[in-house]
Amino acid sequence: MTIQQKTSRPNIVTRFLMALMGKSWAYESVEDVREVLAKNSFDSFPERAEVHAEGAATLTDAYAFQPGLIDLHADLHDVWHYLTAQKERARELGCATLAAQLGAAADSTRDTLQDVATAAEGTVTASLAVRD
Repeated sequence: MTIQQKTSRPNIVTRFLMALMGKSWAYESVEDVREVLAKNSFDSFPERAEVHAEGAATLTDAYAFQPGLIDLHADLHDVWHYLTAQKERARELGCATLAAQLGAAADSTRDTLQDVATAAEGTVTASLAVRD
């Protein structure tokens, strides 16, 4: 069961209790969805960008990129599976446009997966090139 709301998202305890009752949270307007997406993205953006920049600054050679890239690849693979499952369910529910949008997101994620895998492999060739 989905509860549609016009107000801001409930706190974590309320969301947990709702989940125990088989309920989830939904917004009634595109503007509300855009607002929450922007808030989730931009409220944490400066801190997250700083953390990533500081982490990247500690990398000392091409091999040092591998662990993060391999972890990122695993996370993206999980996202791809999630989007693919969501796409199939949307199709089953007759939501063709939503299924197509989820399919496009899954395809984009698959492309990013391939790029990250190529970058992870590139850590080896870059390290070997430095030695030569």
